[in-house]
Amino acid sequence: MNLNIFYRISDAGNPKEKISGKGKKECLGNALEIFGKDHFNIRADHCSEETLRMIRNFGLEPEISSLGNAGSWLKSARQALSPEYQNSALYFIEDDYIHLPDSTGAILDGLSIADYVSLYDHPDKYTSGINPLLEDSSEWSRISPGKFCHWKSSNSTTMTFALKQETLKADFPVWERHCAAGFPDDFRAFLELQSLDSWENRMFGRGRKLITSLPAFSTHTESAWLSPLRNWSEIS
Repeated sequence: MNLNIFYRISDAGNPKEKISGKGKKECLGNALEIFGKDHFNIRADHCSEETLRMIRNFGLEPEISSLGNAGSWLKSARQALSPEYQNSALYFIEDDYIHLPDSTGAILDGLSIADYVSLYDHPDKYTSGINPLLEDSSEWSRISPGKFCHWKSSNSTTMTFALKQETLKADFPVWERHCAAGFPDDFRAFLELQSLDSWENRMFGRGRKLITSLPAFSTHTESAWLSPLRNWSEIS
């Protein structure tokens, strides 16, 4: 099964403190090194000419838009639903993540046992007062060994995740609804998809499964939200 990358980069958004040397250029370079160019799609939303030049210097020609966070994700998702990607795995990546080698293998392994896969071990699953589903600074999970790591079921993740095209096709109305406010409400989308948001949905909902890798194969580069147990500053 091919893994197709749908990368989104933007100059908009709020500035955040990132780990040193892991800006947009480095994150894009890392993604290309890990996943290659053969199945790589990139959307540049609200990007300056300088950023567009940086992208083209990598040998890429971006799809250019001015749609905002939710709009650009929906545009990429609709592209991923085209017949070109039938029977494929899809990986949506935001522009502030870095990945470890073997990330492709880990994603495909994860998709053999779950509907949604994240390589990011989000610290909000271990920090009381942030994720409302936590109890004693942890979430209820099931752990199972995989070919590259252990996998943990999780209640939510960010908008950097993988799934199969058939799953996206079935779940797209849910994502449309949770992008209607102008930003992706990923937390509530994953609760609904996994039938965790209400008793009615637990009985009659989709019952999707989201898993995350332990330890992480990827991290958000914001200093406050690094995946634990990895020295991410040493990742090239």
